Amino acid sequence: MTLILDKVSLDIDHHPILEEISFKQPLGQSLVVLGNSGAGKSKLLEVVAGLRRHQRGKISHAGRDLGPLSPQERRIGFVFQDYALFPHMTAAANILFGLQARRAPASEQGKWLKAVAAELKIDHLLQRFPGELSGGQQQRVALARCLVLRPEVLLLDEPLSALDAASRERLALLMKKIQQKYRVTMLYVTHDHNEARYMGDQVLVLDQGKVVQMGEPEEIFARPVSRFVAHFTATRNILPGRIRERCHDGLARLEFAGGELMAGSFPVSGDEVWVCLRPEHLSLAAGSEAKSRCSAETFSAERPWVNFISGYRIAQIIPQSGGTVLLELINRGERLLVFASNRRLEEQGLCLNVEVELKVGAQHVHCLLRQPDDIYCRPEQAVRISRNA
Repeated sequence: MTLILDKVSLDIDHHPILEEISFKQPLGQSLVVLGNSGAGKSKLLEVVAGLRRHQRGKISHAGRDLGPLSPQERRIGFVFQDYALFPHMTAAANILFGLQARRAPASEQGKWLKAVAAELKIDHLLQRFPGELSGGQQQRVALARCLVLRPEVLLLDEPLSALDAASRERLALLMKKIQQKYRVTMLYVTHDHNEARYMGDQVLVLDQGKVVQMGEPEEIFARPVSRFVAHFTATRNILPGRIRERCHDGLARLEFAGGELMAGSFPVSGDEVWVCLRPEHLSLAAGSEAKSRCSAETFSAERPWVNFISGYRIAQIIPQSGGTVLLELINRGERLLVFASNRRLEEQGLCLNVEVELKVGAQHVHCLLRQPDDIYCRPEQAVRISRNA
């Protein structure tokens, strides 16, 4: 029951929109598709659904070639970004539209309407019209319309983008629960990184119609293969560095911001690198930690190397949600962004222009090969990464 795309390409008016897209998505797993506007995300869903015909490559599911099949024959559900509900129909009529088109027995329609409406907690809304529903309620109706058809594959095109933060969180939790319960294979397009990390068993990053990286969410966000992917996944701190030594313990010693760092992920060749540090992986070091640093010999796989970074002062304190702040730190013209809690700032008496010390585990220091023509942050050739740390 695997969904397979093999070198699928789409041209529109002789312009390439998708170029040799390939992946295998097992039954019951979720693939999140990330990319800039115009990257081809929605077109990819339309091709899988059969709403657009691709020119090259093959799409198959459960051993069936989907290419010759119409959208109705593919057993694929599609939840559009604008929900695409019929405004003159009640919620119940919208949900049952597909079953009625299939001429399903009335008993089957009633059974599935009752079951799915209860699952999505919209059974009290069935007689209302879309204009009488909130965005989150409309989203649930659109999802219910797909689920009553018992699709084998569910496609969602930025389904939560029009909702407020609280509604997005509630519906993301609900959709993940439903996807796992019904064991439906899901392709999920979003711009939201938190959604991607939560919803995806795998994440695929598209740029200009090409796959630039695919892997588990943590792999994509912690070890981007290019500056483009690093920028797009909000790595934020991408600074120049130089590898001085590749050590036998799977670490590399770097020159960085006037000091040294040990990195656990680095190119196997080349010395000029971009050092990628996610703000959530950096933390403020307490004075006691700095005084009790251990030597390199005391570290092991069970106790990985911890780097300390000095010389940065607080230039800005930007409030965030959940009792946290984003600190902008400056050192000799280089900038670092770090998340911290309000409590930590209060405990350490930190304010603007105060110098701080940071710590980061070597396993969170990721390096990319620095290319001479890298100024535009486009995807360079993916480099092999050492991950022995």
